[in-house]
Amino acid sequence: MVGSWRALALLAALQLAGAVPESLYHNQFAIHVPGGAEHVDDIARRHGFVNHGQ
Repeated sequence: MVGSWRALALLAALQLAGAVPESLYHNQFAIHVPGGAEHVDDIARRHGFVNHGQ
């Protein structure tokens, strides 16, 4: 009986592992811009982005 529970647990784990997406992408970027925070805000605004700071 213990073997059947182990087999069931293994099958459940494999099923859950197959349901996880392979890649996850975020629409966030981290960049370094020399020139100060005002320059960064201006660049972000001109390109349609929002600067959330560091």
